Amino acid sequence: MSAAHPAEPPRDATGPEPLDARRRRELIEATIESIARHGLSRTTIARVAETAGLSPGIVSFYFKNKDGLLLATLAHVDGAFVRRQDAGLAQAGGDPVRQLEAMIEASFDPTVCNPERIAVWTAFWGEARARDDYMRVCSGREAEDARRVVDLFERIARAGVHRRLDTNALGRAFYQLLSSLPEDMLDPNEGFDLEAAKATCRGFLASVFPDEFSARAPSQAPVRPTAPEVETPLPAWAYHDTAFHEVERRRLFMRHWLLVGHASEIPEPGDYLTLEMADERGFVIRGEDGSLRGFHNLCPHRASPLVGGAHGHCDREIVCPFHGWRYGLDGAPQSSPRAAPPPGDPPLRLPELALSEWGGLVFLRFEGAGPSVGELLGVFAEEVRPYDLERMTATGRRWTHTVESNWKIPVENAAEASFVPHAHPALQSLLGPDLDASGDGDVGRAIGALREELSPFWSARLYQRWLPSAADRKSALPREWLQLSLFPGTVLSFRPDQVVATQVLPLGPDRCRIHGVSVASEDASREMRAARYLSHRITRQQAAEDRRLCREAQAGTRSSRFRALPPSELESGRRRFHERIAALLPMTRQDVPESETSIPRANEGSAAAG
Repeated sequence: MSAAHPAEPPRDATGPEPLDARRRRELIEATIESIARHGLSRTTIARVAETAGLSPGIVSFYFKNKDGLLLATLAHVDGAFVRRQDAGLAQAGGDPVRQLEAMIEASFDPTVCNPERIAVWTAFWGEARARDDYMRVCSGREAEDARRVVDLFERIARAGVHRRLDTNALGRAFYQLLSSLPEDMLDPNEGFDLEAAKATCRGFLASVFPDEFSARAPSQAPVRPTAPEVETPLPAWAYHDTAFHEVERRRLFMRHWLLVGHASEIPEPGDYLTLEMADERGFVIRGEDGSLRGFHNLCPHRASPLVGGAHGHCDREIVCPFHGWRYGLDGAPQSSPRAAPPPGDPPLRLPELALSEWGGLVFLRFEGAGPSVGELLGVFAEEVRPYDLERMTATGRRWTHTVESNWKIPVENAAEASFVPHAHPALQSLLGPDLDASGDGDVGRAIGALREELSPFWSARLYQRWLPSAADRKSALPREWLQLSLFPGTVLSFRPDQVVATQVLPLGPDRCRIHGVSVASEDASREMRAARYLSHRITRQQAAEDRRLCREAQAGTRSSRFRALPPSELESGRRRFHERIAALLPMTRQDVPESETSIPRANEGSAAAG
């Protein structure tokens, strides 16, 4: 077995995490973030303490010095990988083919294979003075993994028709491929695709063992251990704690795709759409070459916003209103007539943002790396193909409204349907009681068939009457509403008459904003226009009902008597949502927020420092 990693013992799921273990984990997570941002040598105790929101004395109390903290961080990262891989190998049983598949899945699991954690490994290996620490923590495990791969190659060769293969050389070559590919994740010029990396590894195996890997039976599918279910829901404080809101903004919304709008809304060069998320501002603009590009909405000179409003147009150039600095539609500097850059400094380009487009829907991401929206939602490509999303255009219906609740409450409402019969009677009369919901990781799916019996509510009843003749013009479209979700707050509703795309964004711990756009086919018949109007009326009514529910639920989360119950079997979407947040932000396992423990921690830190 692998070497022990005492810096991060397995959590006891039967009880709360001990205070000491929780604080050590928080400091280690802050160190991971610091190494990824600043490198090993520029990671200091003071910087880690600031990132974690703790005092430097606490860091010294738990880890003595910087070297102890860094070594514990490396052990933490390596230990998480070991536990992920061991879980997969245990589920694979004794089959060597499934064991190799389990090693591939573990090596490219986003929970252990992400830019921050890969940066820790490469930082220790890349700095000469830290390499001895790397070898002390990781070399034993790596040597054991290499021997395991060679042994698996040998077992497959003996059982098949590959007895003349040099299994030692091939096994070691495969292990080097498996362990070196994640380093490409750190190249800012290359988008790293986890699924493509897995495919590369499987292609290697298929070239060596074509019978075993080229045509796997379903029972030999990749081993992906099921994530443990959340035993308890998110704590009440997670819906109103100010400090936690900032963590969510930085670690969830900054690092995931956010819907801006639809490409058809900006058809001409210079047309743009904007996106605001807390203190971050971005925009998407169409260039002279017809391409879409995303930029931070600020001038590098004095941080002034460059464009205003939800949408607009720039005539051939982007002009800063502060000093008149000018940029091309591709972000290149043009001129600075009123304030030149400092002598010797090169002209500044506009800072770019990652952009992803799927079916004409346009998304921005402020930080981080990972799969494109198309790669995330690609699993649903065949299901949404009849809607011909790429050919749809914006209907002109675009909306923004504020909800007086934490952002998670409306997202949870969109993720489950058990409350619909009581909260949304008109929608219930349209879609019926059965909702098929599923999901995995950052994506979710729910679908409800339209009822045949007429609704007692006039909007839904007229929609049912108008829709058949309208839908007959698009006979491939099913009579159902399909909902796809993208973590943390994007919801796409596919309907026979149109597609409605919405994005939930946090404004504060107890306020959020929802913006959306609808797109549809070119069918301008009277029947289809009527169906779309009624569809929007049903949606507006549902939104108004949701805003009231969210506002009242938000107030209830502050009650001292409120203790959230675990999501029921009917709330599978909400359960997955909670699991995803808990996996990314383990601090939600705490009974109380950081703000309620900061004073005792500061006292202990001062005592330790003294």
